[in-house]
Amino acid sequence: MTISKAIYKRGKTAGVFPSLSTRRDEAYMSFIEDARNLLLHAQQKPIGEYSRLLLQNAGKSMEPDPRSTTEAKELLMKDNVLKTYYRVKRTLQESFWECTLNSLNMRKNDLLRALDDAEKIGPGSVTYDPDFSIPEYATAEIHIQPGGNANEPLSGLLYDYGAKVFMGGAADNDMFANMQANTVSAPKNGKVGRILDLGCSAGVTTTALKRIYPDAEIWGIDVSSHMVRYAHLRALEQNLEINFKQMLAEELEFDDNCFDIVVANLLFHEVPVSISKKIIKETLRVLRPGGSFTLFDFPGDKTGDVYTMFFGEMDAIDNSEPFIPGFVRSNVEELMEKGGFKMDKYDPDKFILAGRVGFKPIN
Repeated sequence: MTISKAIYKRGKTAGVFPSLSTRRDEAYMSFIEDARNLLLHAQQKPIGEYSRLLLQNAGKSMEPDPRSTTEAKELLMKDNVLKTYYRVKRTLQESFWECTLNSLNMRKNDLLRALDDAEKIGPGSVTYDPDFSIPEYATAEIHIQPGGNANEPLSGLLYDYGAKVFMGGAADNDMFANMQANTVSAPKNGKVGRILDLGCSAGVTTTALKRIYPDAEIWGIDVSSHMVRYAHLRALEQNLEINFKQMLAEELEFDDNCFDIVVANLLFHEVPVSISKKIIKETLRVLRPGGSFTLFDFPGDKTGDVYTMFFGEMDAIDNSEPFIPGFVRSNVEELMEKGGFKMDKYDPDKFILAGRVGFKPIN
């Protein structure tokens, strides 16, 4: 069985996402995606307005501090409308993960064989260690994805298809990753020879960066061997030469001053703040003077009100994101500045996942 036939059994839809095993599964997942778009994405603004009105009518503080957030949670989660909203949100997510995993498991042996075969093929490379020690923080079932990123052999395919559904079409044809990659800041002198993507996951941002900088040497690293194996296969299918390696972002195995650009896309909210500080330190070390670091993630608590924090904490519970509250309250752009980066102005009002951009000082 060829690699393409294993991964794309029913052909390629919405770009390079893996296909599910049956038409019935694809139809069910289309239903889940439409339901999320209708019941969740389209309702976020009115749900926010409704929640804020409840808080104001109850005389609750709108400040985003921890005490006010706890009081908001106690009040809002007694409301039947909101209890239903968050229950449906959780149930739809549980449903799409269950369907995706069951569908992929129908041909699990073929998929694992395709991942094995891809390791022997270029362009690009993949390196991992079967005896790699996974930190405890990385074993959480982030996004309530079965097995999380590190403990399910098909986690790369599972995450990639799950992201398609989770983002309600915004990720189709890698549109979202391409948009983000195009906002990554280049060094001030414009010279780009080497790029590092931290916590590359399925390699979607990594491949987007390679299309923008086709002549650059690009590395994608992730704590999960299953992720880098799939990321390599995904890049291979696009004929893109990228090096993927299993590695901790807080313990980079690269020389000092060897990258022009470092990118972290939605990594920092998935690690404890203590690890964030180590990643920032390592990023500064491997960047060359004048090199740029673009960090995409959620805004800090200084940019929102108590409802914003309530929503984030509910997402931490329902979406199994245990480190989101700590990340949001850390205001990571301040950590970057304290860590030695010279920061560009950060404006989350332009875009919720606007990048924080820091440059390594030349002197």
